Amino acid sequence: MKSHSPADAKLLMGGVKGLKDAWRLGVLHVQYERLKKIQEEQKQQ
Repeated sequence: MKSHSPADAKLLMGGVKGLKDAWRLGVLHVQYERLKKIQEEQKQQ
């Protein structure tokens, strides 16, 4: 999996404090979903 920047780790541990944090959390979620899909496809092969 991917390692997170210190700012991303703080966001994940501390929660959303504003619109910018919510946007970044959404980006992280999309990245997670893509990585999860790739991992599942590799398991099926």
